[in-house]
Amino acid sequence: MASSSFIVLPSTAAASACLPPRKPVAGAGKQGRSRLLCKCEATSRGAGTGDDDDLVLRRLDRRDVLLGLTGVGATGAINLGGLALATDDAVLATCVTVPVTDKVIRCVSADGFQCPGVYRPEDVVDFSALPPPNGPLRVRRPAHLVAADAEYVRKYEAGVRMMRDLDASGDPRSFKSQAAIHEAYCNFHYKVTAAASRTPEIDFDVHFSSIFAPWHRMYIYFFERIIGELIGDSTFALPYWNWDAPDGMMLPPIFNNASSPLYDANRDQAHVTAVMDLNKGPGAENDLPLCTDDACVKENNLSVIYRQMAVDTALQFHGNKFCAGGTPGSPGSLENAAHTAVHIWVGGDMGVLGTAGRDPVFYSHHANVDRMWHLWTTALGNDDFLGTGTGGDDWRDTSFVFYDEKRRPVRISVRDVLDAGRLGYTYEEKETLEWLDKRPKPATGIDRSAAQPGVPAALSFPVALKKGRKEYVTVERPEEAWASGGSSKKAPEVLVVDVTIDPCEYAKFDVLVNVPKGQEARVGPQDTEFAGSFENLPHGGGDGGGRGMGRLKLTYRFALRELVEDLGCGQDRRLDVTLVPRAGEMVVVDAVRVELCN
Repeated sequence: MASSSFIVLPSTAAASACLPPRKPVAGAGKQGRSRLLCKCEATSRGAGTGDDDDLVLRRLDRRDVLLGLTGVGATGAINLGGLALATDDAVLATCVTVPVTDKVIRCVSADGFQCPGVYRPEDVVDFSALPPPNGPLRVRRPAHLVAADAEYVRKYEAGVRMMRDLDASGDPRSFKSQAAIHEAYCNFHYKVTAAASRTPEIDFDVHFSSIFAPWHRMYIYFFERIIGELIGDSTFALPYWNWDAPDGMMLPPIFNNASSPLYDANRDQAHVTAVMDLNKGPGAENDLPLCTDDACVKENNLSVIYRQMAVDTALQFHGNKFCAGGTPGSPGSLENAAHTAVHIWVGGDMGVLGTAGRDPVFYSHHANVDRMWHLWTTALGNDDFLGTGTGGDDWRDTSFVFYDEKRRPVRISVRDVLDAGRLGYTYEEKETLEWLDKRPKPATGIDRSAAQPGVPAALSFPVALKKGRKEYVTVERPEEAWASGGSSKKAPEVLVVDVTIDPCEYAKFDVLVNVPKGQEARVGPQDTEFAGSFENLPHGGGDGGGRGMGRLKLTYRFALRELVEDLGCGQDRRLDVTLVPRAGEMVVVDAVRVELCN
């Protein structure tokens, strides 16, 4: 049973499981707060003509801090009144983290949106009390290969068609209801509430934290089981879109038949038959190398997957713990990298969180995201959050309620879904994991003699990113790292970037390390110096149209352990960082620093 006590921690690096350098180069930006009703478009926006920096900062200052991207919960009564949520300083100085459960979150029907799957609390059954799966494991196969299995495709289409036929009935298993679940949990229709009536409600989202992977595993698990029940085949398993393999880097053919219930006409038609580019963006405008053939695009994609998977800790992979009260959200590499890039590439319904679940390819896309998690813990031998000291128990006690294939409301927790085999499914692996051998190498075309000795940069934070203008900053490394010539897998170095964005717009910037000024065009995703990208999938869309959204404060960690090792700069006390804006009119960087994570 989850504890009913609170853990109140200072909002410090230690509380976030990271150790800061002794002398940070730059501080965080100012905090502002007011309210804006954000009506998000159904398609992602690119960068504009570049607002004046002060104007961008003023516009963001008028946007409210998005409270509670994470949750506060327990099995007992809860009182958040002591946190003084209306006081800026108190909100930003606290991090409250205990398990989120169905007892402390509620869906709000408003602005044309109707909450799906309403249930009576007394009807809820615990997943752990249900009979475990029996028989052989259901096998999820690559989506581009199942096209040759006509019988499987017929069953899959029949199942989705039967779900669509239920749309007008109010059945929680209908395709409309299932898609609305994603909109509800990912477009701020859920609120963290409390037993005390005087407690203010806090917006809740399953993104930007370690809840991302387990929640989506639960979601597609029940979606898959519903199809199996409707077609009378308990062995049915969803196909996964293996965009991490070169042969899978296109929209699978089964989703591109206009007469099929798996088709969505709203997709970006320029991309439905093209090789996917996980580094989507106008590369030529960023001075980054531009691929001229599909083979180059695929190699770049494999480098993206490698960076996503070659992280050492659960904090880097899953993201940080849940925090309420203004502490920035913190997505992991599983969410921020290929997952977001695929959503943006497909476009249409998939390109906005509010409507993503309306495109049938969403479920195969997230089956592969789930597979990435499965591979990270099995093939790569990594550990999820362990023990109470790292928030492991809080994470495992997090639970939600979904309707199952029998139309029963089922409470399922993170601890129930840590092992895919216990859920009765596995993944068919017939193709080589090519990204395993795609560790980036130092760029060969850089004139390193042109590099200037690193000195503390004069860049003052916060700084508004403007497309076409790179930002340069020199950051100090923790003494523990440079004194040892590098960091370890148990406490790897990470480059931490704090950002404030408009949640309604598509935003992206690349991060380069130790690239001499003026030579950025010689560095691409296959090079060590390319630390990675930050990318935001827009909120909004859907029946709610984007409810009252404020500014979104996030923290993202770029892996540095292998980068520092491969560049041979383990004993350097500083790193030179270049920020390359690619999209977004309202992106502000609040701070850049290097930390050790454990």
